[in-house]
Formats: sequence, structure tokens, C-alpha cells
Amino acid sequence: MNETIRSILGRRSIRSYKPTPVEEEKMRIILECGQYAPSAMNRQPWHFTVITDRKVLDKISAENQKVMLKSEAEGPQRAAKDPDFDSFRGAPVAIIVSGDQDAGFAAADCANAVQSMAIAAYSLGLGSCYLASFKIAMEKPEGAYLLDELGIPQGYKPLYALSLGYSNESLGERAPRQENTVTFIR
Repeated sequence: MNETIRSILGRRSIRSYKPTPVEEEKMRIILECGQYAPSAMNRQPWHFTVITDRKVLDKISAENQKVMLKSEAEGPQRAAKDPDFDSFRGAPVAIIVSGDQDAGFAAADCANAVQSMAIAAYSLGLGSCYLASFKIAMEKPEGAYLLDELGIPQGYKPLYALSLGYSNESLGERAPRQENTVTFIR
């Protein structure tokens, strides 16, 4: 088995991180892998916002928590009441991937970029977690100010994020893959 396949099969979502900073060189390599992800017609409809300031990540989490506490759904309320609530799982770095709202396939293209970065992170000895719930407050009028503070360009919408750092957890057995999810037509 080659290293690429080993990285794809070995990568897991990490939800607890050491406070150790991620090296700039590793972040640059990971971002380059995101920029080289496939995109429809090579449009590259993404913008990457790299946040290394834990205070900024905490501010986003606090805004999300406020919105979730007001939710009528039990799940978000329960999550927001957790005293350790953190949209970024304690990671020292998060990369927010925003998509061009005029690009028809931006969501898929940005998803490709995040997956490429997650695999690259794993191959460099880093943990990561693919996130979508980080943007809850940014989608509400009261949290829209975060878009400006994060330098997200006009016409772009945050779609996904990747928390990034050195793992602080021991992972158990990997869950088995679901059966009957492949059909061959011959």
C-alpha cells in the first residue's frame, strides 16, 4: 500500500488538541494542497481564512453558542449548554473555506479543498476535523459582523472549516464501514 492510500485510510476526525502551535511551513503545505484540489472548470471558487489566534476562535464559538442556546431544537441547545463548548474543538488553528456565491459548484469544490487539506494534515502528523457547524452565527444577522472581521470577501459565504493541530486523544477502533453501499454495473 502506498503512502497516499495509507493517509486516506488512516485519517480520522480529531476532537481534542494539544495547545502546541502548528508550524507555518506545515500550514502553507496544507493550504497549497487545498488550492490544488479539483474544482469545476478549474474555477477555484474558494477563499481560505487561516485563524491562529485562539481568542478569535473563542469569539466565534461564543457567538455560535448564543445562537444555539436560542434554538428551538433540543440538540443544539444541549450542545451549547456543555461547559466545554467549542466550535473548533480546542484546536490552535482553523481554516475557514468560503465559496464564491456565483459559482454553481462552490460547495462541492470547497468540500474537495477541505478533504485535500485534511489528508495533507494527516500525512504531516497533524490532526484535523472537518467542520460545518462553526458558521451558525455567521448566517444570522447578529453574527454577520464576523464576516467582515474575518476578511471574508464580498460575495463569498463560509461553507466549511478544518480544525487543525496536534492530537490530544487516543482513538479507539475505527467504526466499521457500512455494508451494501457499492453497486457495480457491468
